[in-house]
Amino acid sequence: MKSKFIHIKATPAGISIVLRADTGKQQIGYSAAIRQLDEGHYDHCLSDGLRVVSEIAQASKKGWFKQSDEQAVIVWRWLVSCLFIDEQLEQHGTIDATKLDGRVEKAAVYRGQYGGIVIYPATERFALANNIEGLACEKFGADAHRQAVMVYQSMTETDASGGNLRLSQWGRDSMALLHDGFIEMLNTEGMPAAPVAH
Repeated sequence: MKSKFIHIKATPAGISIVLRADTGKQQIGYSAAIRQLDEGHYDHCLSDGLRVVSEIAQASKKGWFKQSDEQAVIVWRWLVSCLFIDEQLEQHGTIDATKLDGRVEKAAVYRGQYGGIVIYPATERFALANNIEGLACEKFGADAHRQAVMVYQSMTETDASGGNLRLSQWGRDSMALLHDGFIEMLNTEGMPAAPVAH
């Protein structure tokens, strides 16, 4: 999807954004921008979300904003899921996926050892939170957020030019293990039963 941004820049007061569909400038606070990432505001245009993440990082470097450990987890989780989806799009392109309401949309696909599965930013973030952060909570308790950030950071690296972030080989292998395990379970056990309301 085409970027909605004409201009985006970190400022001491927040992120200044000029949108294509808007005549004026918007100012959004850093905490609100992180909430938007977490709520899927940029799921249909990941490049816009990457620009928001970049401006949050700039603000942190300049001392305009200090993320809490919980906010850092949200940003790094979003980043890892985005990098994974971008990589899968580059390798496998998109397929037409039918949603529960019958609408068809283009979606990224993961293809691995046991087959393929459609992937979406929200489900990737959920899987990471469930597996990485869930394990961190069990093992580290009060220090879970900081430990989860360290895991997410180790799943990324800068490319050879030093300019762009990408999945590290360990990050790529970890994501493959996560998805292959889920696909294998689907192949042997079928789709999990939907929760029943009591």
